[in-house]
Amino acid sequence: MILYAKTLDASATVLGIIAGMMPLLVIMQIPAANYIDRIGYKKFVYGGWGIRVFFIFLMAMVPLTNVFLNSTTQLVLLLALLFAFNLSRGISSSAWLPWITLLVPPAVRGRYVASDAGYTQFGSFVTIVVAAICLGTQPTSWQFAAIFGFSGLMGAASLGFLKLIPDAPITAQVRTSNTPVPYGAMLKHDAFRRLLWEAFAWAVAYGGMSTFTVDYLKTEAGTWPSTRRVE
Repeated sequence: MILYAKTLDASATVLGIIAGMMPLLVIMQIPAANYIDRIGYKKFVYGGWGIRVFFIFLMAMVPLTNVFLNSTTQLVLLLALLFAFNLSRGISSSAWLPWITLLVPPAVRGRYVASDAGYTQFGSFVTIVVAAICLGTQPTSWQFAAIFGFSGLMGAASLGFLKLIPDAPITAQVRTSNTPVPYGAMLKHDAFRRLLWEAFAWAVAYGGMSTFTVDYLKTEAGTWPSTRRVE
């Protein structure tokens, strides 16, 4: 998305907004958690994931609108769809960890989380490499549309696997609890404050580094043949 935004002449501020949407909108887990008990873990995650896939397909159509929309309008449309995508992601992800916590036995939970993170990062790496090969050095609108469309298809396919995961019952204590969340007391807790600072630092580093990497590599790839020194 950042590379496509660059082709639309997005400013550094806009690139920062795109990179920061995902980690920042994760905060929507907090208000969304109040509704999980009414819907259930599986339905909550499955519904949110389906909404995300829908927005991916809409984003896949944005590059094809270049025949009747200018770059500024395309960029605004992309930002709106990305916001909706990351908003649905932040909301639905609030049920993921509680659901998995109830399904995975405590004895293997650490190994599961580590394996899950490893497979996720490796899959992201492979995805970026494949996307780089498919896009090349001078990508066109239809190439971006194809990449986004393929992402949507894989997201739709993943819904089938997600549906195979058994649901976990929500305990009666969670269903009947009306205790308000003590946000003030949480913020005064030293360990929680340190966790918040860690999450904030990760969000800044993750968003900033990815944007810098894409921007730097694209710039260097475009200027390298004419600027490198001949030994």
